[in-house]
Amino acid sequence: MTIAAFATEHFANHTDWLPRVVGLRLTLPLVLLVTFWIWETLRPFFQLQRNRHRHAVRNLTVALMNAAVIGLLFGTATVLTSHWAVESRIGLLHLTDGFAVGRFAAGLILLDAWMFVWHWLNHRVPLLWRFHRMHHSDPDMDVTTATRFHLGEHVISASLRLMLIPVIGLSVWQIVVYEMAVIATTHFHHANISVGRADRWLRCLVVTPDMHKVHHSRWQPETDSNFAVVLSIWDRLAQTFRLNSDPHSIAFGLDEFANERWQSIGGMLRTPFAGKGSRQRFGNVDDEPQSQSEVSEVTPRP
Repeated sequence: MTIAAFATEHFANHTDWLPRVVGLRLTLPLVLLVTFWIWETLRPFFQLQRNRHRHAVRNLTVALMNAAVIGLLFGTATVLTSHWAVESRIGLLHLTDGFAVGRFAAGLILLDAWMFVWHWLNHRVPLLWRFHRMHHSDPDMDVTTATRFHLGEHVISASLRLMLIPVIGLSVWQIVVYEMAVIATTHFHHANISVGRADRWLRCLVVTPDMHKVHHSRWQPETDSNFAVVLSIWDRLAQTFRLNSDPHSIAFGLDEFANERWQSIGGMLRTPFAGKGSRQRFGNVDDEPQSQSEVSEVTPRP
């Protein structure tokens, strides 16, 4: 049965999914945003910027526009594609009649592995980097940076995921649960906070603030590390795991977008169309800017 035929026959039976999915997608980000905003206010890792509220309004405005467009373009299509794949028993997860809980967990792990690859590609493919660099051009990373992505990046990502759903055989709830995990971890590791010594233990499992601060460094060798989104193991397996022994020395943003005009809503939206999409941002990447620490960890810790 084709997706179109499936939609015609089954859409009315599954409209009860949509309010629940929408409710989850709206509630969790708001709760996490407020929680980490308060944490940042009370115990910030870096000194709070003077224009913090303006910075937040700009990032969140872009995020709300993205959410509206992506929801309209891909919300129903994602649900229908997933139901079609599951009921037609299409995809890797349906090759065997294994334990249901095991299949559910396997789907989440495969999704996270894909997100690692997708993030890595955003740093390697010039066209993708043009869109992704809007996220990295934020010179004041905080919890709102977790929502700062260009619409073009979201559209490409959502389109590829539509194709991935039948390949893996993902259910709607696998997608929803994984998205909740992504929202929780990205708000956590973008926040202007520190969990102290606990970071060392937490990063054995998930991406932590100390890991992701390195990823947002202006120095390209650090920018091109720590691509994992939820589980940190992917960076260890790919040998892209890196730490900076002095996180306070890290300077965020991108040199080519240091001018304040790129931090306005219009400037952020124009970022993909500015200059060249080359990844060679500093000429010789072995020449580290003076603001960076000379000591960093390239190999995985035991």
